[in-house]
Amino acid sequence: MPKFMLYLAGLSLAACGAAPEGQSAEGVADNAASPAVVDETPAPAPAPTQAATTVKLSGAASAASLAAAEAGARRNGWSEVEVSRSQSFRLVAGEREVATLVTGEATLAPDVPGCFAGVIQGDRVTLVPTIGQGDYEATACGGPVAAGILSPGEPTSIGVVFKAYSPNAEVLEPIAFTWDAATNRFAIDAARSEQASLAGAQSIADMKRTVR
Repeated sequence: MPKFMLYLAGLSLAACGAAPEGQSAEGVADNAASPAVVDETPAPAPAPTQAATTVKLSGAASAASLAAAEAGARRNGWSEVEVSRSQSFRLVAGEREVATLVTGEATLAPDVPGCFAGVIQGDRVTLVPTIGQGDYEATACGGPVAAGILSPGEPTSIGVVFKAYSPNAEVLEPIAFTWDAATNRFAIDAARSEQASLAGAQSIADMKRTVR
């Protein structure tokens, strides 16, 4: 359960006791079921390949990849798209770049400011809305503040920490994702996200300690 939901639940209990908080590459879905917005327009990134060795983050995402992510988001109806330059990275296996992790914020629908994360691999662009939709629809996006690999196996577990605002609080919301290098399937891992949130994870290091 996201932090903002715990916060609201706490307010409700206090009031009662008073005296007289991806998808397959095929389409769009509600992020309560790990949604993904997929754009098949070719992006200037390496050809798809299955990671043969441990996947890690290595250096900032290229300008071409950032532009491809922004264009893909706009083609899928998002506006005011801002892909984070500081929290988007190359994904490498060994010495080879196999994909790009992108994060950012956008207006997902009229008057719905939200955050997103995604992966660009060859001509496949998969973007997943997070804060502002589905389980996180009661909060507004403040942008991504950290990203990292939680577990480098197959599928790879990736963590992103977003700043989020509810009507009464500002929180850092940790969200875990799974990524399959062979198919570029990128989706929210609801169980690990809830585990990290309930543990009060505020950083990627916190997420690594709490998510197993």
